[in-house]
Amino acid sequence: MRYRGPSLIARIFAAVVWFAPVTLAYQQQDQGVRLFAENCAACHGTFGEGGSGPDLTNIRWQSEVSDSDLDRIIGNGVRGTTMPAFGEKLDASTRQALIRQIRTLTAHAIRPTTDRKPPLIEVSAGRLAAAGHDAQHWLMYGRDYANQRFSPLAEINRSNVRNLVPVWSFQTGTPDGLLATPLFVDGVIYLSTSWNHTFAIDARTGAELWHHKRRLPEQVKTCCGPVNRGLAILDRLLYMTTLDAHLVALDSRTGRLAWDVEMGKVKDNLSATSPPLVVGNKVIVGMAGGDFPARGFIDAYHAKTGQRLWRFWTIPGEGEKGVETWSGDSYKTGGGATWMNGSYDPELNLIYWGIGNPYPDYDGDARRGDNLYTDCVVALDADTGKLKWHYQFTPHDVWDYDGVNEMVLIDFALQTGKLKALVHADRNGHFYAIDRTNGMLRYAKPYVRVTWAKGIDANGRPIVNPEAIPTIEGVTVCPGAAGGKEWNAMAYSPVTQMVYVPVIENCAKFVNNGVEAKRQGLPPGESGFSYLPGQAYGKVMAIRAATGDIAWEVKTRTPMGGGVLATAGSLVFAGDPEGNFTAYDAKRGDLLWSYQTGSGIRAAPIAYQLDGKQYIAIASGMGGAVGGFTGAGAPWMKNYRTGNSLHVFRLFEAGASTTLHGGSRR
Repeated sequence: MRYRGPSLIARIFAAVVWFAPVTLAYQQQDQGVRLFAENCAACHGTFGEGGSGPDLTNIRWQSEVSDSDLDRIIGNGVRGTTMPAFGEKLDASTRQALIRQIRTLTAHAIRPTTDRKPPLIEVSAGRLAAAGHDAQHWLMYGRDYANQRFSPLAEINRSNVRNLVPVWSFQTGTPDGLLATPLFVDGVIYLSTSWNHTFAIDARTGAELWHHKRRLPEQVKTCCGPVNRGLAILDRLLYMTTLDAHLVALDSRTGRLAWDVEMGKVKDNLSATSPPLVVGNKVIVGMAGGDFPARGFIDAYHAKTGQRLWRFWTIPGEGEKGVETWSGDSYKTGGGATWMNGSYDPELNLIYWGIGNPYPDYDGDARRGDNLYTDCVVALDADTGKLKWHYQFTPHDVWDYDGVNEMVLIDFALQTGKLKALVHADRNGHFYAIDRTNGMLRYAKPYVRVTWAKGIDANGRPIVNPEAIPTIEGVTVCPGAAGGKEWNAMAYSPVTQMVYVPVIENCAKFVNNGVEAKRQGLPPGESGFSYLPGQAYGKVMAIRAATGDIAWEVKTRTPMGGGVLATAGSLVFAGDPEGNFTAYDAKRGDLLWSYQTGSGIRAAPIAYQLDGKQYIAIASGMGGAVGGFTGAGAPWMKNYRTGNSLHVFRLFEAGASTTLHGGSRR
């Protein structure tokens, strides 16, 4: 008999048997998608990539958490966080459908380039307090609480720096500039980028360990690009301020979001770009937005929970001391942003923080008075945020000189005893030394061409040149709005007792089309400035800290846009907007070594030791506010190269590449 195959009834039965579980699987999948959208997406993101809640796509986290762990978390919530309990809303079978959906989220994960498991990193408050004595690591933005940016490492020195070679580079793949100082902790480099990406990188191979991407709103308010200047660390958490004016904490091993707090609102013209400062159990942060109608502040948050502990308003409110320095109600939107980080003196328990320019920038008629506490350094009690003293570099600033540049803490040995000082290279063109116990000025000396002031009087107040006040027609003033030094960090060497400054020589024409122009009935026009064509240039400068006198300087074609590192090897490292990363003799200023990174440098270098070897690292990527370096003053930089990468160097060693396998298998 010829075989005719299964009967029609048998084929129908087989189809039903096959189709039923497939249909059930799709139904379960649809149910999981719906459940996730209804209960989870608002906090964790549409694809679980993280928002106000942690990232659920992280592959390593997914491998470490069991289904029973997830069921318990969903059912009971997580005490002390915003994760609610869904036990009464979702029964056991429904929670299982949701868990199955969560397991699919790794399809959208940003996968690391190596399967190496990141080490467990833990940095105690005591370890941070001793950072100045830790030669191997770079644990905070300025390396130590004094913000000195000095490395005690001397393996790389002026006699052998010519043998410095690149060992690996890391491309971030992110746009819009790379301005951050990386951290180096126990074999891992942590780097933040524009648009609030964060990377953990294996310091031996340059391989990515994890990558966190902040989910930002469609609209953010930034004056100077979507940049971020660095991270902070305490215990097992990394801290980053964000473009939507939040402070977030990330797990240092996985990059998962631990907590997220709102510092301010984008609709109020606020953002945040500065590196946090960790003091004890507090994370101290500043905000950005002073070039728009806003009111600045400095905040302290509890490091474990994100609870705000105190706030210092940089513009006094109604009835507060200092509000009388603002005419009318101009204090309400007076600026005073705090977009860099501060320094800390543990003995005095004082935090020193620079305050930015008043708003509007160039129209002093709209805000008559000294405009406290803009363009100041403020000393705050670390426990309470209370103001102990202030010093104002530029009262009633009408040139956008800011006051945010870093405060470097130095102890001077005098015949009368030790002077606890802070030094500061202000954008207004003066280099200051201030007694950090009481705010009294020790000296203030110009370090670039200055025409806006005729000097500093006995009370520490500048003698303003009336011919430098911006007018409707415009006036030429030095320095221009880029200042004699931008925010890019300087460094101090206790060996040479010199401060090394990345300098900008520039002048600009300032125009004020504000209140007075309106009073005269003139056509509306913008207030602002324009650099004098082709006249800007830069310097790497050494200043004697005790006196403010210039020890040496090296002229550079382009204004200096990157930060500086000093080392015990008698070296000074600096980067410029043309992409040149250079090393100078710290005592004499001789150029000893140079490397072209391929993109302009806006960040500052670090030094660290790994496996007994000293390394130097620099982030390269032109971006942020670049007008002072690529505008009319330096027109040869108009078509500057972009590209964001971290370059790491050490002394040449034969056969070194065989140990840096980058994750290959034998």
